[in-house]
This record gives sequence, structure tokens and C-alpha cells, in this order.
Amino acid sequence: MNTISESTRSYPLWRKTLTGWLVCGVLTLGSSLAFAQSTDNAQIDVTGSITGGACTISTPSVFLGDHNPVEFKGVGTFTDWVDFPITSGGCTPDIVTLYMGFDGTADVDDANVFAVASGGATGLGIQLQGLDAAQTIVIPNSTTQLVTWVPVAAGGTYPMRARYWQTKATVTSGPANGTVTVMLSYN
Repeated sequence: MNTISESTRSYPLWRKTLTGWLVCGVLTLGSSLAFAQSTDNAQIDVTGSITGGACTISTPSVFLGDHNPVEFKGVGTFTDWVDFPITSGGCTPDIVTLYMGFDGTADVDDANVFAVASGGATGLGIQLQGLDAAQTIVIPNSTTQLVTWVPVAAGGTYPMRARYWQTKATVTSGPANGTVTVMLSYN
């Protein structure tokens, strides 16, 4: 058996090695505990966000004029178009194509036009058209018949137009107002 002599005593080699490892382990454990109890810790705060592109627009009130019910000659007749702009508030640079959908109550007699508010004129609806490259006639609440644009800078416009469209055999007098919400999607 291998032995190590210290002064006058002799110990087996394994006992000397085991004692060294135990001392080393205790020192390591002690230094870890000291580190864990240190009051000089620091933290890292991480902030940020992941966002997609966006566009903003503003819309005007559109006055379609005052009309006499006798101007309407039958289902499918209409007033002259009234042009109006949807104004761009700008788009982020990653937007390549801007799509506009239009949500609102469809007329009960012709689902291709928007209803006028109840309590007013009857027998007609409101038709919208985008003056995009395709001259898209807007279908209320459609997710496929969208007006398609290349984004324009802030202050630029997306030209649109609107008119009254006769939906019943007879048009009656009264306010002919309606509300349409513009829904945007991108790329």
C-alpha cells in the first residue's frame, strides 16, 4: 500500500487525498453561499415590443345633396356621384399594399348597397366606389371585394365617391343618412 509520511506519522494515500477533496468541497460550498448572499447584485431590465406595420386615415362627412323622390325612376336608378377623399395619415415603410373594406348595415332589399338609417327616407341605399385602378364598387361587409391602394404619404388621399341607389319601386322623403366604417388591412 502507498503511504505518505508526515513527520513521524504515516497515512494511507487515499486518506490524504480524501481529506483534500473534502476541504476543497467545503471551501467551494462556502464561497457559493457567500456569493448567493451578496448584497451587491444588479438586475437587467429588458423592454421592447414586436409590432407590425400600420396605416392611419381620416374620413370626411359626405353630403350627397337634397333630392326629390320623383328623381328616382325605378329600382336601380341613382343620383350623380359625389367625390370625396379618404386622407392618409401615413403608413409605415413596410406596408406595400393597403386594402380597404367597408362595414355597415346592408340594405334589406339590395345587399350591394348600404342602408340609410331607419326613421327617414325609404326605398334607397348608399353606394360607394373606390377610384382605385379597378374602380371597385364597394360591397357592404365584404372580405373579398376590397378597394386596393398603393400607400400614399401623410396628407395624400385615396379618392372615393358615393351616391344614392334606388332599391324599391317607390322612394319616400326624409333624411337619407348612413354610417360606414372603413376597415384597413395590409400587404
